[in-house]
Amino acid sequence: MQMRAGSLVINQKKELLLIYRNGRWDFPKGKVEKNENKKTGALRETSEETGLELDKLSLQQPLKKTAHLLKQKKIKTKWYLVNYKGSKQKLKPQKEEGIEKCIWVSQESLVHYIPYLRSYAREVLAYYIQYVQNPLGIKFVA
Repeated sequence: MQMRAGSLVINQKKELLLIYRNGRWDFPKGKVEKNENKKTGALRETSEETGLELDKLSLQQPLKKTAHLLKQKKIKTKWYLVNYKGSKQKLKPQKEEGIEKCIWVSQESLVHYIPYLRSYAREVLAYYIQYVQNPLGIKFVA
């Protein structure tokens, strides 16, 4: 089974980083290398896939694990909340990985992207909104 690590990246304006690959929006993630831990892998993959400087990325906390199938293989991903402390650097999508676009999205605009997010990315986002932004996990019912 292939282990992967991914990042939900937030900048100083509280915008979230999305990547566009194979017709869907997603968060940066990738394979953890042989002698690498998941945290280091998450930061490295984020930098490689988006062009963000590695030294400006910092791990905040673990989020959750997801699993999905890729070509009949089970893929498990450990997700982390990552802060980007850099200036508004130009994002460079990693074209050789099939990434066409990288964008920062305000939390208010996020609603427009959710229907086009990969299902595991929606899970990670839901977890973040419920347990990190709303640490008591309070569900508001109108």
